Amino acid sequence: MLKSKLRLKALNMMLMQRYSLIWDCCCDHGLLGMSLLQKHQAEKVIFVDILAHQMNTLETKLTKYFPLNQFDWEVRCQDVKTVIVPDVAPQLFIIAGVGAFQTIEFIKSLYASAQGVEFDLLVCTVHGSHAVRQALIRLGFKLKSERIIVENNRFYEGLYVSTVGDERIVSTGNTMWNWSDPLHQKYWEKLINHYTKKAATDPDQFQPVLAQYTSLTQKGTDCYQPNASLV
Repeated sequence: MLKSKLRLKALNMMLMQRYSLIWDCCCDHGLLGMSLLQKHQAEKVIFVDILAHQMNTLETKLTKYFPLNQFDWEVRCQDVKTVIVPDVAPQLFIIAGVGAFQTIEFIKSLYASAQGVEFDLLVCTVHGSHAVRQALIRLGFKLKSERIIVENNRFYEGLYVSTVGDERIVSTGNTMWNWSDPLHQKYWEKLINHYTKKAATDPDQFQPVLAQYTSLTQKGTDCYQPNASLV
């Protein structure tokens, strides 16, 4: 019925609990929200996005596969930045499939509207994970779990965070790294190459970021010795 991408399946598996309310911000055309609706991960799923044609298509699919007498869902054609976080617990917002700037804008607006209401976030930006992590850290979010996701030779970081908790978020990632995994090594090398180029043009902004990623291998196990030319 619904064929989710590997990335969306990986994000699906990160969730630790059932929710009263899940908001799918529809950056991936509502696929993750539909998957969670199918497995009854929440009492209700709200799909929200500003693109009218996309939401009309989504509503048609939902009506076909998820009859309202069996599933509780709602489609809202609305800018995510105008959503007011309701006083509902527990609730989760999903932001996956857009760039860092838009992801950060969504997170900031949700946090501002919540006014102390607790909520969780499942975030997977298509790029700029470091900037997203920095924004989450500044707002005081705490880590629930994180993982590196590989799909079609592209790397993503799945971030499952909350407004409450004890585990701090690390800007370069922490528990997600497995230095014995060649794909994790490859991802680290791509990040080093990327920020080396960035630091060459804007050292004040990116040299500290490069240093943070370079130091990761010094904190990890000895099983991976990176190419000296990369560091």
